[in-house]
Amino acid sequence: MTKSREVFPQRLSRVPFPDGTAGFWRTGWVSVARRFFLGALISTLPAIAAVCPSAGKAVMGVEPQILIDATCEDPGFNEKNFFIDKVSQAILTVKGTGQQIPYTEVDGHFNPAETQATLPAGVGSSPTTVRHGVKWLFPARQFWQNRFFDAVYPLPQSQSFTGDPTFEFTHGGYLVNVNPGSPNVGYRVDAAASKLAKAYANKLYGNTARIYGYVYGISGGSIQTMGAVESTTGVWDGAMPTSLATDGLSMHSFMWDSLFMMAIPPAQRALIAEAEKAGSTRNIYDGLNPEQRAILDELLNAGFAPRAMQDTGTFYFPLPFYTAGSLGTIDPTYEDDFWSKPGYEGTNPPSFLSAAKVDGFATITAINRDAQSAPVSISFDPATVPKMGSMGSDGLQFYVYAADEKTRTVGSSGGSLSGDLKGATLTLKGPNDPAMLRALTAGGKIRINNRFLLALCFYPRHDIVTNGNPAYRQYLNTDGTPKYPQRSVPGWKLNSLSTQGGTLETGKIKFKTIIMENLLDNRSFPYTASFYHSQIVKAIGPARADDMVRVYYNDNADHADLFEIKGEDNGFTVGFGGIWLQALIDLTNWAEKGVPPFSSTRYSVDEHNQVSLPPNPVERGGIQPVVTLMANGADHASVGVNQVVTLTGKIEAPPDTGNVVQYDWYLGGSPVTYETPTVLPAPQSLVKITRTVTFPKPGVYEVTLRATAQRNGVSESWTNMQNLARIQVVVQ
Repeated sequence: MTKSREVFPQRLSRVPFPDGTAGFWRTGWVSVARRFFLGALISTLPAIAAVCPSAGKAVMGVEPQILIDATCEDPGFNEKNFFIDKVSQAILTVKGTGQQIPYTEVDGHFNPAETQATLPAGVGSSPTTVRHGVKWLFPARQFWQNRFFDAVYPLPQSQSFTGDPTFEFTHGGYLVNVNPGSPNVGYRVDAAASKLAKAYANKLYGNTARIYGYVYGISGGSIQTMGAVESTTGVWDGAMPTSLATDGLSMHSFMWDSLFMMAIPPAQRALIAEAEKAGSTRNIYDGLNPEQRAILDELLNAGFAPRAMQDTGTFYFPLPFYTAGSLGTIDPTYEDDFWSKPGYEGTNPPSFLSAAKVDGFATITAINRDAQSAPVSISFDPATVPKMGSMGSDGLQFYVYAADEKTRTVGSSGGSLSGDLKGATLTLKGPNDPAMLRALTAGGKIRINNRFLLALCFYPRHDIVTNGNPAYRQYLNTDGTPKYPQRSVPGWKLNSLSTQGGTLETGKIKFKTIIMENLLDNRSFPYTASFYHSQIVKAIGPARADDMVRVYYNDNADHADLFEIKGEDNGFTVGFGGIWLQALIDLTNWAEKGVPPFSSTRYSVDEHNQVSLPPNPVERGGIQPVVTLMANGADHASVGVNQVVTLTGKIEAPPDTGNVVQYDWYLGGSPVTYETPTVLPAPQSLVKITRTVTFPKPGVYEVTLRATAQRNGVSESWTNMQNLARIQVVVQ
């Protein structure tokens, strides 16, 4: 395919300059940036570039995987549909040091290369049909060390996961950031943006040496990262998927959460959380009936870590709507099947499902309209509005029926009106399908129900992931057959295919990878790192996996809180951002200098998919320090008012991974407030601490010792590696 190099400079020439002119080359960084971009493309791309090939066929309407290398042209994302909107200069002032780093900011975008009408047959979802924003941030030449960082996420984010480019600039990299126009972005847009950024950087910096690149993402970004490391070569040199959303999990994890919420009321969930606190003498099953015990076991067998129950923000009942709403389109009969067919829970509902169900026909008494005669709200006969269930109004849908309660109007854009129900009034919100609005008449009916959301809570049972994921063993009989009816459409594939770029995970990684997961991850579940690593080993063999992969587990860290932990969670959770960024630095040294990272964390996964780590830091490995704490020689103590309690703590980093630089204490109470940190006069690999405390009032005191280690023994905000230990003191 011959390159059309004239198109891009014409578009580039129309870019307005900072002084309002266009097409006129000025002096300085802006001049260099604009003047040489076309030349960079000409010098780095062959006269005839191969088209990046697709692999396989469209699955569930998702465009197939594109295999990308350093020189091929992605037909949907290349210099021909890339526009630079603005080039500007700025100065970053580094917090804490006051250091000033001049940088060039390039804002651009990829225009859609296709429309829904021009997509190939069988393809309904493609990132090529929407506009994607691109931002490049290039530090001044003296700060650049021939690398770039690309933080990926399928929703818009601010430049990087850390909020600004300080880390990237102070660690020798420019920043590539894609602002996706759709969650179905995959890895292709970032790959194209990264390749074009290399060409730009070569001319901007006068560079001819190799540029190294690193792609990394958390949660949904991990899906993109896994797609990138399995589908590309020559674009990036290292990958770091974190808080892994392995195939199916980005949909199913929220369903398991909501099923748990439905079955177990808030007061009992609070008791389960109390039982998981350090030093608690409660059992998580105390007070649960057989139905509730079974649902709790289902959640834990799915991989949910019991200690994550302490995070009060974990559960939000309507979440399956937001992660699986498209199931209504690809599997339109699931809702009715769930409530009518044998083998589905809706036909013989457990008590908690019956208690949660809302389903009834409300009679329309009036359609209230605005000045343009558009419906804005619907009034009902109060006597016909169905009573709310145990989960309240969460997840209600509003189906439009005629007065006969049989004839339903379904619009092309959805089957439910969007709105909020209060009392006997439904206030319409957001876009609503015109056909359903036209069907509204006085005397007509609205079926107010939560049938779809309740059915989604059971969906993982009927949508078993078939790639060997151990979380689904609980749904199989001893002979391997499913216990529950299975859907003909494998809905679990949908989110992964679209977010991962048309492919499912295979483990066939192409470049060096550090996998990071946290033991309090309440969204992706800790076992996922172990599972993905097992896929890699199976795909490329144990020896090659040892050379290309590290797996790091972090204790007392959750799904995505990198630095600042707020509220009560601060007493039992640490930010893992410092560990994450230190691992990213280690990844650069691995790719660029051949320096292997520290050994993977040693861990075990039990038959219930729960991950545990050795208590000894030498045995544990990884790069996080290990903290232990005891009160009067145990993990809990019962004392009287003003009675002395002896606290003994130990902080130790795994061998050669760093030294402890400080620690601090939280002695209970609300809000969670730590004492002033104790900064060690000299960094130490092992710290032992003893102190005595008394408590002036009766109560339960959660006492936390939090520690910070640093690779180079100098505390700095970006790579401080934290951990904590917690005990309980009951004062009577």
